[in-house]
Amino acid sequence: MEIQFKRSDILHYLQADEKLKDANIERLILESITEIKELIRFRYLYQKFPLVLKDNKLKVLGTTLILKGNSILKHLAGAAEVYLMAATLGPLIDKKIAYYEKISVTKSLVFDACATTAIEYGCDQIEKEIKQNLSSNSDQKEEKQLTFRYSPGYGDLDISIQSEFLQVLKAPKKIGLTASKYNILLPAKSVTAIIGVVSTEQSSKTVNNNQSKRKFDSKKIALQQFEAQNCQHCLLAGECDLRKRGIYCGLKS
Repeated sequence: MEIQFKRSDILHYLQADEKLKDANIERLILESITEIKELIRFRYLYQKFPLVLKDNKLKVLGTTLILKGNSILKHLAGAAEVYLMAATLGPLIDKKIAYYEKISVTKSLVFDACATTAIEYGCDQIEKEIKQNLSSNSDQKEEKQLTFRYSPGYGDLDISIQSEFLQVLKAPKKIGLTASKYNILLPAKSVTAIIGVVSTEQSSKTVNNNQSKRKFDSKKIALQQFEAQNCQHCLLAGECDLRKRGIYCGLKS
């Protein structure tokens, strides 16, 4: 897979305006992209599992994994199957970030933002691959679609499932992805995520019910999507007081 870099995404992770014109930043971005392309060892895997709701918990059949929390219950409402996925840029990216942290704060921030853009692009491509596989293998009588990616540590889905999640996929052995005792992914520029499989009909019913009951409005959905795509790259994601209060430090109003 060839990783692509969008300037707008890089500036987003730098919390900079897309209209920014800074020759030094532009130079650092181009340098970082070149370096990352040389260092990246992008590896990923995913697997589909049946999903069963019991006692207000979601059991991933064929594994020991149990998903608990109101946020994941809402996210996977109506899903009978789930994809577990994991992806990493490899250890060399982490080493280079650590190196730049010692010699140039600005370069380390730019390099980090470019690396985050890279892992997110990779995850988007994995999601497209899953979607294509789902379309080609699904029953023509019942169209299915995917939920957006949702990772351990978001909402009230406990980040402590991280190690078990990785073991289910055999990620440590297959792609060299592990978790620390604090449930931080190693290498850091990595992602684990849960994607639900729901029928188009069920998805429509869920949306209509949510609208009628006013449980979800567009702002709340936008916040959930922002959290799923951004907070996972923060070392404080699992213990962030701001996130628990529904405040997102990188979200533009």
